[in-house]
Amino acid sequence: MDPNKTKNASEGIAPIGIMALNETALSNQPESRYECPVCLNWLRDPVITTCGHKFCKSCITSWLQNSGHCPIDNINLSMKVDIFPDNYTKREIQEQRMNCPFSDKGCNVKVTPLDLDAHIAVCEYNKPEASCSVVTIPCSFHAVGCKETFTNQDDLNKHLQNDIQSHMSFLMNAYSEVKITNDISNASSADAKEQEAICLWDAPDKNGGEAPAPDNTSALIRALYERVVILEQRNREQDIVIANMSKQLSAFAVAKMKQNNDMLLRYCMGHYIWKIDNFKARLDAMLKDHCKMLYSPGFYTSPNGYKFCVRLNISAQNPLCFALHVHLMRTENDEFLEWPFNGRISFAMINRYNPEKTQRDTMMSNSTLVAFRRPTAEICVRGFGYTEYAVVSDVVRDGFVRDDVLIIRVNIRSV
Repeated sequence: MDPNKTKNASEGIAPIGIMALNETALSNQPESRYECPVCLNWLRDPVITTCGHKFCKSCITSWLQNSGHCPIDNINLSMKVDIFPDNYTKREIQEQRMNCPFSDKGCNVKVTPLDLDAHIAVCEYNKPEASCSVVTIPCSFHAVGCKETFTNQDDLNKHLQNDIQSHMSFLMNAYSEVKITNDISNASSADAKEQEAICLWDAPDKNGGEAPAPDNTSALIRALYERVVILEQRNREQDIVIANMSKQLSAFAVAKMKQNNDMLLRYCMGHYIWKIDNFKARLDAMLKDHCKMLYSPGFYTSPNGYKFCVRLNISAQNPLCFALHVHLMRTENDEFLEWPFNGRISFAMINRYNPEKTQRDTMMSNSTLVAFRRPTAEICVRGFGYTEYAVVSDVVRDGFVRDDVLIIRVNIRSV
């Protein structure tokens, strides 16, 4: 493979591999056993992994397309062999029933958590008061400290999706207060039983004398038995508290990690380093099925600028080569940007054994192509790049893959 060989960039279409939009977060908060650690909402079409964790099927599918690891314990997972439907949890969720938020107005309907939003949209009690006063919906975390209120369900759903971190803080604070109160109550009860046992039995004196026999042996045995029961109960409660705390911390860590990754992608200023780990297994999968593709996370040219992702796959024109394209992605700021995109796109496939063999390529955007117009979907179906970017055997043989990781550096600047 010649690193200095000139290649012509062209527009390409990605027939598959495009991630679907995330579903709107539900407004009700599930128990931890029914909660997806990725979206932090009720499990939808639940699946369970071989490492014992439960996720929404769509959430874990999107996650594995980007990382290939379990988001909880970082174990390598495959959608084909490591993910199984969790019909038991699905039935449990379907058996749950929740009151309509407008039950105080007279609605007696009880629905499953996953059907609650659909019911709210058609609920006959979901109407303004006759006096034209505005009906406000409190945040689902109102009981633990969130004071936000909303006039419609869509705003509430957006609030729940965007303020995960603050809601986790409210939950942790509320839990700490309840924990302290319970500990004080349990300590008072336990101390009373312990004092009763101490009063009924005196320890041997320090001179080795015999301990005086209790006056009431039955009372002593009963008090000691109750003390053992209290200690065992306290240990079980502590185990439950620790298990719940571990689940909450895991969910918080996943949310925090996602937030940090989003910040890095938004503020990379168009300079993104794509590390493709577990490359050998991914390459074998693409060679067996040429329709399989790898997509990088979406990154921004500026905090409020254009958003791109990179696609790597086996070339449809030449199965011996890789194809490498960039795709525009939709953002909340598209209406404020200038279209079509106009700028310079640079690729560098890094050779960490011999930096002189690093392959560098640069191309300019073409305003006449669909690939650079404003996206009408989550990701533009048309990409722009090289249909024969590099020979597969050369990439593997010449030292571009090290520690089973291939690194592609992308630099996109608008002009």
